[in-house]
Amino acid sequence: MKRLNFLNHEISNIHAAALILGAAGFLSRLVGVLRNRLLFAEFGAGRELDIYYAAFQIPDFMAALFLLGAASAAILPIFQEYLLEEKKKAQEFIASLALVFFFGASLLSAAAFFAAPLAAPLVAPGFSSDEQALMVSVTRLMLISPILFGLSGIFSVVVQSFGLFFVYALAPILYNVGIIVGIAFLVPVFGIYGVGIGVVLGALAHLGLQFGASASRGFWPGIRPGSVWSVWSGTSNRMFAGRGIKKVLVLSFPRVLAISFSQMTGLVLVAIGSTLAAGSVAVFAAAQDLYFVPVGIFGVSYAVAIFPRLSRAAAAKSGAEYLKELALGIRAILFWTAPSAALFLVLRAHIVRVGLGAGAFSWEDTRLTAAVLAALAVAMVAAALQTLLVRGFYALGNTWIPLAVNFFSSLFSIALAFGAANFLGSDSELSRAIAGLFRIGDLPRPRVLGLGIGFAGGMVVNVAALAFLLVRRAERQFGAEFPRRTGEVSKIAIAALGAAAAAYLVRASFSETLPLITFMRVLVQGTAAAAAGLGTYWGMLSLMQSEDVAALRRSVARRLFSIGILPKSWDGDRIVTSN
Repeated sequence: MKRLNFLNHEISNIHAAALILGAAGFLSRLVGVLRNRLLFAEFGAGRELDIYYAAFQIPDFMAALFLLGAASAAILPIFQEYLLEEKKKAQEFIASLALVFFFGASLLSAAAFFAAPLAAPLVAPGFSSDEQALMVSVTRLMLISPILFGLSGIFSVVVQSFGLFFVYALAPILYNVGIIVGIAFLVPVFGIYGVGIGVVLGALAHLGLQFGASASRGFWPGIRPGSVWSVWSGTSNRMFAGRGIKKVLVLSFPRVLAISFSQMTGLVLVAIGSTLAAGSVAVFAAAQDLYFVPVGIFGVSYAVAIFPRLSRAAAAKSGAEYLKELALGIRAILFWTAPSAALFLVLRAHIVRVGLGAGAFSWEDTRLTAAVLAALAVAMVAAALQTLLVRGFYALGNTWIPLAVNFFSSLFSIALAFGAANFLGSDSELSRAIAGLFRIGDLPRPRVLGLGIGFAGGMVVNVAALAFLLVRRAERQFGAEFPRRTGEVSKIAIAALGAAAAAYLVRASFSETLPLITFMRVLVQGTAAAAAGLGTYWGMLSLMQSEDVAALRRSVARRLFSIGILPKSWDGDRIVTSN
């Protein structure tokens, strides 16, 4: 058991926590890329994968509600209040919440099971009756996963509160491993159903890891099933837990609605995609998965790491500390995602081909996916900031503003996607020019690009509104000023443009000597261009004396020193070696 002690290691430093989450997130995304590579190699970007991704919509919708709506955003502040007061109260709160959630989620999943045939024509109106029937069967198979994810989300509150970020970060990796097991071993036997079984296995592993870590700290569902009503009604000695659960529901309701709007956007985009050429849903889903790699690594990692700090600062009414932590998180996310967005724009075809280019995934599929990825890359920085900004509102106890913003941005995204898809299907000079700009003017499926344009446009509008309203509300509530560091942000933007230019020049120099005709050539060309871009980014920021670069160097040095890699004589900025 000593070998697993690192899983129970607490991490309090925000940069260290974000580094752990980011590193594990990177590994998780790599495993996710492998998952998708195996999936697309097996099925290609055709109707069968369209059916799988459409079937995933209802379980994914419910998982998002259970995992995000009923998890850390609403639970963590209440849990921390109980934990500071008395550990036993916090234990009873988690135990009661887990049991109540299990029964409620099971009822909702059962309802979705029977309602799936009615929802199929709405989710995928472009599918035939046979295709919709297959979609319903796969949907029903995966409906147990939302329950598992929801329970995992509850126990993740304990994991985050105790700084067990290793565990929190490893859970998504196990989820992807479960799906890979399904693709590799079950698809040959069960076909597309094998992927659905893999989703359930992955969700079970996700729950198992976080439940184990939570139980090791004394938190597990240990109340009697017969006491559910007494907990809810407040007639038992756990009436404080009942009050806590009701408070969670009150706080979660706007959050659930906000997530519903986001998920509904995805559902509508899939519905639009089902009416386009076969493979359009799969192409859009593949581009989204690649786009979310840096978003998850950097955006989610920093948001998760900083949320407990924002909650504590808000609870203590320390406005200056709250705004300082918020500004730190925003700038840190910009630091990492700005060059990522630049490189994704320049190297989109290389990324898609390396990530997905195998087996039945054709060069045409690659080009279409790369075009959608380019559209999404425009909104990459915004998407990475969204999680942090939303949690900033929740730390203030405000869940209604994100709801309103999400509602209007979702409507905008859907309208833009529908309009763009139809426009790209028209035979106008402008539509041909736009398709040509994304290098898909000669392909028969250019309308799928409209889905990417709609999603990206909605995300930019959403985050712009969230950022403006959050800073304004926090300044008014605390009477403090947000630390605006426009000079540092400008340095990041200039360096990101330099990274894009460097990557483009290296890519262009290889175009004649190393054409993209084999996997290894694509990998070598893309790696060289990315290395040139990242080197340029770091060099330009260093020359401009960026504070973020200096802070990162100090943070890395401190971590190395703390685990005994560096010499012991160190003054915090310099390594002092002895003669």
